[in-house]
Amino acid sequence: MDLDTPCIPLGHILTYFNIAQKPELGLSAYEGDADARAVQLNKLMQVAMGLDHNEMFARVGIDLSEGNIAGRYLSTRQVLGLVEQSITHMRMPYLGLFVGNIMTVSHHGFAGLTCITQPTLRECSETTARLCRELFPALDMSVHEADGLVWLAIDENVSLAPFTHYFMELNSISFYNIVCDLVGREPELMPIAVEFAYPEPEWGHVYRRYFKCPVRFDCPQTRIVRRAGSADFELPLGNRLMAMTAEKSLFQRIPTRAMQFLPLKLRHFLVRSYGAMPSLERAASEFGMSGRTMRRRLAEDGTSYQQEVDVIRERFARGYFARGGHSLAELSEVLGFSSTQAFSRAFQRWTGESAQAYLARVQGSAVEQRSP
Repeated sequence: MDLDTPCIPLGHILTYFNIAQKPELGLSAYEGDADARAVQLNKLMQVAMGLDHNEMFARVGIDLSEGNIAGRYLSTRQVLGLVEQSITHMRMPYLGLFVGNIMTVSHHGFAGLTCITQPTLRECSETTARLCRELFPALDMSVHEADGLVWLAIDENVSLAPFTHYFMELNSISFYNIVCDLVGREPELMPIAVEFAYPEPEWGHVYRRYFKCPVRFDCPQTRIVRRAGSADFELPLGNRLMAMTAEKSLFQRIPTRAMQFLPLKLRHFLVRSYGAMPSLERAASEFGMSGRTMRRRLAEDGTSYQQEVDVIRERFARGYFARGGHSLAELSEVLGFSSTQAFSRAFQRWTGESAQAYLARVQGSAVEQRSP
């Protein structure tokens, strides 16, 4: 998958770019701070009145006048074009925070209903990650638990620069608010930190206005962190039958194609194989093809088996540093490198920075941000 692969459902993207159309699912009791969000929604509508959605989509090659939405897909490049137009028109560089903050559960439609009707917060998070892979494959969400913490990590499957911050802001604040509402803002269950894998932008103070917990930048990974005990919290709307029905309705209305793409399927398989990275031939057999066929099909998609392995290795390396790991020898062994030197060379190639310098920088940033 690259920037021009048409894999993002138009029906899903319209949710974010036509926020005036808010479906009501009877969940207002769980949306929290409704008055403040209503005020923000009105402000956004006033600002957006001069923005013609039909024209905006037409500029990126999408004709909304055709009416048919099901079965139509955008590329990541087209979505970036929509974001650029919105930010430029509204003169609001922190638009991701602004829009994400007013997106309650009902804005996410059947996807939101599928998530909040899971039995526990852990299953809600895992479902959110799974639906993200289908509905917006440019991003990858994953749930992790270690050292008394549980977190939802957000990574890029394809570069969203120069608007990475928009997508991280929107998803982080939206999910943060939903979690807070679901747990009744119980202090022990609330997120304890939100971290971003990029330097603090000029509007960093706006983040701290929206998130009621420590916000950190220049971190190894973008993630929302909670205490591990919160994962077993039973959701007030937990209902497996309703969750299954909502998910079925979601995919009937918004067909997806993300997991048809071999690179994304391969990445998901590699993640499941963490700790024992399979050979190309073993991976190919998993998908019912020969190693030669897999090599060819990956090349047609502009990638290779080694490139996909490296994507997963880099992601796990960042996750290791994010949870406080600092032993390069241990990390090298876990990732299957023959030596620390081999891992260090690979990390330099992935990030343009040595592993030692990277670790020192993120640890220094963490100490600085935790200082009173």
